[in-house]
Amino acid sequence: MKHFLVLLLCAVLLLTLGDVAAVVTNVTGTLGTSVLFNANLPSGSNVQWSHKSLPVSNSSSSPQCLNQFIGRCESYQNGSLRVNNVSYNDEGMYDLSVLGLRSSIYQLRVYAPLSTPTLNSISSFPLITGSNVTLQCDAGGQNVTSYTFYRDGQKIICSGRVICRGSFLDFTPISESDSGSYTCTIQNPVSANTSDSLGLSVCVPVSNVVVTSSNSGLVWPGLDSVTLRCSARGTNVSYSWSLQGAPISGRGRYTLTDSNTALIISPVSATDNGSFICTAKNIINNVTSNDMKLNLAAPVSAVMLTSNTSAVLWAGQDSASLYCSAQGSAITFSWSLNGSQVSSKPPYSITQRDPPLSSTLTISPISKTDTGPFTCTASNMANNQTSNAVNFSINWSPDGSTLCTAELRNETLRLGCSWPGGKPAANVTMIFTDLQNTSANEVYRNVNYSSDIYGSNLTCNGNQLGRISNCMLVFESPTVPDHNNDTVTPALVGGAVNLTVDLQAGARSRATTLSTQVLPSTFSWYQGNSSSIQTGGKFRVDSTPYASTLNIDKLTEADSGEYKCVAKNFIGSSTFLFNVKVSRNGGSSNGLSGGAIAGIVIGVLAGVALIGVIVFFIFKKRIHLGKSNQPVYEDAYSQSNIYETRLPGSSSSKTPSRKEEPNYQNVMHNTSIYYNVGPGSRK
Repeated sequence: MKHFLVLLLCAVLLLTLGDVAAVVTNVTGTLGTSVLFNANLPSGSNVQWSHKSLPVSNSSSSPQCLNQFIGRCESYQNGSLRVNNVSYNDEGMYDLSVLGLRSSIYQLRVYAPLSTPTLNSISSFPLITGSNVTLQCDAGGQNVTSYTFYRDGQKIICSGRVICRGSFLDFTPISESDSGSYTCTIQNPVSANTSDSLGLSVCVPVSNVVVTSSNSGLVWPGLDSVTLRCSARGTNVSYSWSLQGAPISGRGRYTLTDSNTALIISPVSATDNGSFICTAKNIINNVTSNDMKLNLAAPVSAVMLTSNTSAVLWAGQDSASLYCSAQGSAITFSWSLNGSQVSSKPPYSITQRDPPLSSTLTISPISKTDTGPFTCTASNMANNQTSNAVNFSINWSPDGSTLCTAELRNETLRLGCSWPGGKPAANVTMIFTDLQNTSANEVYRNVNYSSDIYGSNLTCNGNQLGRISNCMLVFESPTVPDHNNDTVTPALVGGAVNLTVDLQAGARSRATTLSTQVLPSTFSWYQGNSSSIQTGGKFRVDSTPYASTLNIDKLTEADSGEYKCVAKNFIGSSTFLFNVKVSRNGGSSNGLSGGAIAGIVIGVLAGVALIGVIVFFIFKKRIHLGKSNQPVYEDAYSQSNIYETRLPGSSSSKTPSRKEEPNYQNVMHNTSIYYNVGPGSRK
């Protein structure tokens, strides 16, 4: 009774839902295995299964498998059905009926386990970047529900230029970044399988082939080594090298390294002066590089020296330039004169220009040692070469000025005129009394020494191509016309004083158009009437043949007084007086003492009287000359402040005769000129 009620209830439900569409339940089965259609009805329900409108089993209390399911199906009390050893023929719709009414629908799909698929490229090789490429995951007709692609183990995201369409993977276009190891995985509800990997190498055409050098500067053949490197963009690029179109094999001086991307040249040779070219290629194309030329240094050659003048130059006045040119690389220039190096110091100035490769030596002013030969040497790391030699034609003036000399040797007087050292040599003319001689550079002659020499002149004239130099030597006792024996030299205690006799200063003060020169002298110094002064202690005497200086330092008041210098030559001697006043306050006071004033007045009166006496006697002598035609002696050097001494036996052509000697002595006495006829005597 209980089962009947259940069946009745199910029938009522089925009748109620008869107009409602049944829900389809999907069932997946694996080929050759069992599949269960789960009904889950009350036990003992009257059910019937059908497949493609054919019954699968009957609805008896002991269901039997029918049709194609005979021996392969099983029915359960809850209405479920199991089909064993399913095949693709078993696929389709399965209907479940209760009490003859359709209650459930089941959709069976049978899938076989998937075998390994094959991943292929259906595009031609090589794969070139920029082209369209398609990969296919070939499952061989298997029932596959999904395809998945991987590159290097990473799932490929399909977007943009990468398109996934079932078993196909499209690259539109492919790029170099798409190179890698590809796999595909196939899947259905019952299994999955992955293909073997497929390596894709996307080829990039060769481009941007560039050669660089390890040395961008000068390369010295035989000394330097250079490495050339070739770089290129592309896939699986190979490299080769050539020089001027001839292949480089990588032997001898050439070495290829780093898969031929580097060419080592060691050492560089002068024959490497062509174009080095690198060729990069792959299976797509080949491209040649830029021309690489080594900056080969050239050895020095063609060294040439020229001058800016061919005229005769005058030393000390003219300037000259030498120009040195050469061919080669990185040249430095050096200059030499007579084999000795010339540096850029006055009067030499050296400049260099690069380019052009040249150097200039300027000489300003030129000197007589610059006749040459001058050469220049051009040098670089490879070699050096010396130019031709250049010589200058140089004239120069003689040394100094014309020199008049006279030297007494016993009774012979050797006269000389010289103006040496010139080029060309100067013509020198000697004029003495009525004699005249001319020679190159110098003239010498001997004359007998006599009293007639006194007052005579030796004249020397020098002439070098119009350049004139003259001198005159006066045969007289030492004289300084502007020396004043009455001059007082003030000095301070503890200080110093210099007393000087300069014969040449006197000669200059009397100079005419000729250069007046004086005879060399010896000098002796005395303090008052004491013995001669020698260098030592507070005294120092410095003398030359033409001047003498007495220096007195650490002065005391006791050093005040008269000092005299005796100058002596072979004509005679002269005495020069100096008065030194040493004080503590620097000299005389603001006012003169009465004695000093009286002395000045007396001196002035005596001077006036002296002038009157001199005028009287000169006038008297002129009257006497008019009557007797006798010469009157007039001393050109009668200064009242110089003591003149003539050597015994010496005389002058201007000295009066013996008949007139008393008058001469009278004049000399009245004019306060002291003339000593013998050593130590004074009149």
